[in-house]
Parts: sequence; structure tokens; C-alpha cells
Amino acid sequence: MKKALPYILTALLISSVVIYLVALRPSPKSRKLSLKISLDKRDKNPYGAFVLHESLKKFFPRAGFKINYEYPGDSKVFGHNPQNQLYVIVQQDFFPQDYEIDDLINYIQRGNSVFISTLNTNSQLSRFIRANVEKSNYIDEDIIEYDSDSMQAAITTPPFQGQRQYSYPGYRIESFLNRSDSSISEILGYGYNGEPNFIHLQKGNGHLYVHTSPIAFSNYFLLYDNNIQYFEKIFSLFPSATPVVIWDEYFGRPHAKNNNKKQWFGFIMKNDYFRAGVLTALALLLIYTLTELRRRQRVIPVINSPTNDSLEFVKTMGLLYYERGDHGNLAQKMSAYFMEHVRSRYKIFAQTLDHDFVKELSYKSGVSESLIKDIVIQISRINNAEAYSDTELIALQKNIEAFHNNE
Repeated sequence: MKKALPYILTALLISSVVIYLVALRPSPKSRKLSLKISLDKRDKNPYGAFVLHESLKKFFPRAGFKINYEYPGDSKVFGHNPQNQLYVIVQQDFFPQDYEIDDLINYIQRGNSVFISTLNTNSQLSRFIRANVEKSNYIDEDIIEYDSDSMQAAITTPPFQGQRQYSYPGYRIESFLNRSDSSISEILGYGYNGEPNFIHLQKGNGHLYVHTSPIAFSNYFLLYDNNIQYFEKIFSLFPSATPVVIWDEYFGRPHAKNNNKKQWFGFIMKNDYFRAGVLTALALLLIYTLTELRRRQRVIPVINSPTNDSLEFVKTMGLLYYERGDHGNLAQKMSAYFMEHVRSRYKIFAQTLDHDFVKELSYKSGVSESLIKDIVIQISRINNAEAYSDTELIALQKNIEAFHNNE
């Protein structure tokens, strides 16, 4: 039972998570449109930017369309020497750093256009455009609900012709440009109460357009009445033969937010399904840790190192022969082992141990002829003598050991 307990707990946990996820999933009847402002190119809810993203593709049919996730001017997206490109930044918040502003300026000076539409920005952009972005009916938090109100967006004549004002019955969430410098910028549009919300600046061979009412590019605004003309007139400022249109996703990522914003992990943890998955993984890891704490491996037995039994055997046999006093028999075995060594190592297969044998073995082994001659005499003595003394046995052993040491 104890062994099965971890598996039972795991099964119960997984079942609970599945039931929880099913309960979280809204039914088709209860599903409502989200009124959260995302300005996301994939969001088809009222305040997403799906219509804008798709309209750009149709409005510039001959342009290559790219998505940028890197810093402005990255060669992988923008190319090594970009010219006549259009870089579109539509974000709820736009907080560039100094080096990113420098990258945008260099990009514009090469002959490219940058269109920025944002509700909130920082001093880095304000210093460059010499204008302050003031919030109107906008709080610097996650936007969930706003009191319904009508919003208006107007464009100037010239450069635009025809209808000048566009409105919709949705939320009025906008900012305006305060104290803009008319010596370097041109006002192209206005928002609520005639406050400027759209300016144009020229830098080098390129252009910068700053727009502070991105809700005017939401799905709801563009699809209401004939408001799509607002989009068409603003983007008619750019040549129809623009070769490349780049949609920005870089400044919408968590690294581009200020320190008061929630970090990326906190943002994605707001998703019920992702949070449930993370908690499940942590719970499974905890169960695995608790169940694997006890030692499951058997104790490894101590194995002694093997002893050299052959050496003990040799000593035992030597003592046995010596104690029996059978020196002749032991000497014959020693001589036989010596001759076998000569045959196997030096390939000398002599039938008689004569002078030629002594010379050949001395030549091949490098041992002196006198030592080999003494060994040959002692071996001949073994074969001819009826008795063999211990003195002669010791002398034979010493000569054979001397042979092995000098070969």
C-alpha cells in the first residue's frame, strides 16, 4: 500500500486539475467579448488591432510585410542599409531607452518613415519631439473597463481632403501633445476639445509621425461607420510603393516597460490555464521529491581485493620438495622450465646442449657464455647424477635467476 500511495496521490492531483480546467473553460453561451485594450495584431475583440494589421497588408499590397521582435535597426529585420521603409509602432505604452531613440533617429535619417501611436510615453521621446504627451481619461494601469463615452478624431486640411472628423460610440481613451514646437513639427490631427494628437517631424531624409490616440486604430473604431477612411487618409501620407512595412512587437514586450509595470511572469500568470499548469508542475515536483527521499538502493557489499594465489602455490610446492629432500626431482622441473623458456622466447630447439647451443643462446639473449655454460653443466649433472645435493640445487637456482636478470 505504501508503494502505491504516490501513484494514487498523483492520479488524484491530475484529476483535480483536469476538473478545474474544464470548470474554467467558459461555455459558448456565456462567452463575452473582452473590452480590454490590447492593440494586439491577433486580437479580434473591440480593442484589438487585428483590423489595422490586416488593412496595412491590403493598403500596401506590393510591400514586404515583416514583424520586428528585436531592437530598432536590427539587420536581420531591417536590412543592412534600409531605405524607404515604414516602421509602424502601435502600443498602449511606448517607453524607449536613450539608445533605442538613437537607433530610431539613425533609421529615420537614412530615408525611412516611423509611425508611432501610443497613449503613454516617457521623457526620452518627449525630448526628441519637443512636446509633452498629456493623458486624458487614461490611467497607467491594466485597462479593463471604462465608462462609455464617444470619442472623436480629426485631421487637418491640408494635407487631407474630404471628411475631417471621425467618431464612434465607444470609450474615449486618448492623450494629447502639449506645447509642441512648431519650428520642428507640423500638427496633422486633433482629438477631444481640439487638442493636438498627431504631429509630423522630418529628420534627415526620413519622417517621424507621432500619434497619441491609438484607440482610433482599434477594431471597434475602424469598423464603425466609415471610420476606415481615417486609417486610409493617415497612411496615404506614405508612398504606395513603399517596399517594406515593419510591424513592431519589440516595444510591447516586458523589457520595454518601466519598473512600475508588472513583469512578464506576473503578466502571463494572470492566465488561468497557464497558472494551473505551473501549479500542477510544482505539485508533481513536490510529490516526486517527497517520495524519492528514502533510500531505495541496496547496501553495496564490501569486496576484498583478490590475492595472488599462484605465488602462495609456488612457495608451498617449493617447501614441499625441499622438506622431502627430493632435490633431483625439483632440479629436473627447474631445468625443464628453463628449457621451455628458451624454446618459447628464443626459438632454439636444440636436441643436445653443446657448444653451438651455448653460443646461439648467448647471442640471442645477450647473457655471457660462461653463465650459460655453467647452467648447461648443471642441467647435464641432473640427468647423469643419481643424487643431487641442496648445495647444487641452490647454485642452479642462482644461475637461472642471474640468466633472467641479464637477458
